[in-house]
Amino acid sequence: MSIKRIMSMVLAGALLMGALGACTPAPPPPGPADPGPAATVPAPPGTPAEPSPPPAEGATGSLTFAMQGEPSTLAPHRHTLIAGLHINSMTHDTLFGMHYADYSAVPRLISNIEFISDTEFLFTLHEGIMFHHGREMTAEDVVGSLQWVRQYPEARGVHLSLEVEDIHYVSRYQFRLETRIPIATLFDDLAGTGNAIFPMDLVDAGHDFHTDPIGSGPFEFVEWNVGDSLHLTAFDDYFNPERAARIRDMHFRIIPEGTSRTIAYEMGEVDFIIDVPFPDIRRLEALPDTTVVMLPSPQWNMLHLNHQTPQFSNIYVRRALMMATDQEAIALGAFDGFASPTRAQAPLVFPGTTAEGIIPYDPAGAAALLAEHGIDPADIGFEMLVATEERRRIAEIMQAQFAEKLGIPTTITMMDGGVWASTVLAGDYEAAMGQWASGWLISGWRNQVLGDIPGTPNRNHVNNPEMNALINQGIATVDFNARAAIFEEVSRMVNEYVVVIPTHITYTFRAFNSNLRAPEMAGLSTVMNFNMMYWVD
Repeated sequence: MSIKRIMSMVLAGALLMGALGACTPAPPPPGPADPGPAATVPAPPGTPAEPSPPPAEGATGSLTFAMQGEPSTLAPHRHTLIAGLHINSMTHDTLFGMHYADYSAVPRLISNIEFISDTEFLFTLHEGIMFHHGREMTAEDVVGSLQWVRQYPEARGVHLSLEVEDIHYVSRYQFRLETRIPIATLFDDLAGTGNAIFPMDLVDAGHDFHTDPIGSGPFEFVEWNVGDSLHLTAFDDYFNPERAARIRDMHFRIIPEGTSRTIAYEMGEVDFIIDVPFPDIRRLEALPDTTVVMLPSPQWNMLHLNHQTPQFSNIYVRRALMMATDQEAIALGAFDGFASPTRAQAPLVFPGTTAEGIIPYDPAGAAALLAEHGIDPADIGFEMLVATEERRRIAEIMQAQFAEKLGIPTTITMMDGGVWASTVLAGDYEAAMGQWASGWLISGWRNQVLGDIPGTPNRNHVNNPEMNALINQGIATVDFNARAAIFEEVSRMVNEYVVVIPTHITYTFRAFNSNLRAPEMAGLSTVMNFNMMYWVD
């Protein structure tokens, strides 16, 4: 039995920031923003004792994964669901990638950047980047892709459409990008799958990327049996031999129920459990020839509150629910203690966050607050939407807490992840258990708090002009210390305003055959470089 754990201490709900692992690729040239201190996590197993293998001479073998959720679409610009992002990261490349050890943006498709000003950049593509259908990528594809995705609202909060003023074709391998204002996280945004590069000849022909995701990634699509499985295979013409796939065929089985995933692994039907069920962690650790890893992460979990509903437009109702929520009981009851309870409105691991303004646990005070403002708990009753069994367990604990401590009735509705996402985005809900996974704070603010994104609100449908102004000011502030000070004020305001009911910071678990090497996994669940995985004897 091989058991590896990468852990961090937990202080006041924050993850202890660790040191970078060895073998870290060189970062991109200094950008328009001073990066300042980075929020980092310990390097995952395989670094540096098990470095990435030498360049692949040809992909061989197969690997079968068990995953809990199913993509709602295979088109990377049409969703923000983790299950889909796993597949998108294999089929589509972006201009930058996210480094697995510290979540910094590192060049992927680009070979050079010329910094013309704080708002203008000249990018040069690598030559010889091939799309899966056999055509070379050019700057026309980049310009066309980054303009084309703007029309789709599903992932607009992570598209570049919020900041880009214009994108200009310069030559076959060069393009110029201009932003409206200086953007502190421009390269990070370019690393998001919402800004993947598409073959524009297929876009113009009306190709269906939803079911046939043709891109330039290290794997190409083979088959999707909806409700059952996905199959990808190594792309032999991948432009970067050092990052080419080591394993030929990747199979993904959709197994929603946790124990069923564990049984499939025990029976040898799958080699790797992506979504490890928390009740089965000890069971998996006891298995021979099995590696179980636990990685700290900035994945932040919460009960979304729709601020457009009568209940949650009232700040006293939101504060009362926050005061009645026992996050420690949630971490223990839903995750057997394998989670870090937090009351902060954003992960405190990020520079620019603060514990100031956090509403304390005080159920008696919560009841008194409702009574003081003449609010009848029976009138607050609401429905909680959930998409996974873990989130259902959280909702059940919160349901009991709200009923026992405040007399607030709630119901729980389980639904498919894609339906959950579209329902929350449309605002057709009252409350919903959710998660946000990001390597930088700005992404969280934009998609949870910022209320003036054209065309689509954030998940919580909150729109506070004062918070909007501060977030936008921070996004446009390139100096690290000045930006952190602005975001600390945002963090304090959001803590007091209670945008969501935070529950915990997740530990990411993976379980897999000990003959497999997975040297580039991160606590951030969307960062798992499948192309670098390989089998050993």
